[in-house]
Amino acid sequence: MEERSPPAAGGKGRNLLSSATSLRLSLTPARSQDHTYVVQIPRDQVYRVPPPENAKIVENHRQPDTQKKRKCTCCCWIFSALLLIGIAIGIIVLIVHTTYTPKSPEFSIINVHFKNLTQPSNGQKNKSHPVPQFEIHLKIVNINERMDASFGKGDNGIATLNFKNREIGHGKYTAISQKPKDSTNSQFNLDAGKLPADFQKSLNDDKKAIPMTLTINAPMEITSWAKTLQKEVTVTCDFDVESVKGKSKIKSEDCKTDF
Repeated sequence: MEERSPPAAGGKGRNLLSSATSLRLSLTPARSQDHTYVVQIPRDQVYRVPPPENAKIVENHRQPDTQKKRKCTCCCWIFSALLLIGIAIGIIVLIVHTTYTPKSPEFSIINVHFKNLTQPSNGQKNKSHPVPQFEIHLKIVNINERMDASFGKGDNGIATLNFKNREIGHGKYTAISQKPKDSTNSQFNLDAGKLPADFQKSLNDDKKAIPMTLTINAPMEITSWAKTLQKEVTVTCDFDVESVKGKSKIKSEDCKTDF
């Protein structure tokens, strides 16, 4: 058998082998650019608390989705409740405005009678004889369904009777008060002034219609629990009447109110 030669003196052969091996291990093959590198950082260098400027962002990301949905649902309920309350208030205001809108009562002439003709119609008063007067009958209808009405309150109403733009009667209007949808007949007297000649001539013809105009200026008040209206109004009635000295007959009329 062939003898193995002993190792070289001083361990030089072993050192050479070890150096060659270390050289091969230290030489790593070239890596391509598509390789992935893993970098490990010691735990004591990892920052577990975010910087102050990012704290709010981190907290928003940490909130559960259920809390966000809960807040959204609560806001939706509040908005819906406010919307329903607004709609209800609007409907109530509309109903009150429609139902409780004040309307002027309607006026119409029923009768006009010229009485006390035995006294000369010169407008002078006499102790033994009454003054000639025009007796007026009006029909007043309160067309308000839920509101009371009063006209001429405090007997402050003034009425005049004209014939062809000339005043032939003057006096106070009697006050009235009405409930909703009430109809009232009002009667008042106007003292006759100096009558024009053509009017006196028309009195003797019972079949001839006499054109007249009745004007009333008086305070009006329309009230309810919802609202109250107070104002001065003027009622103007243009009408034609026959047989003023007896049982008169209204041929035509047109009453208007500056309400």
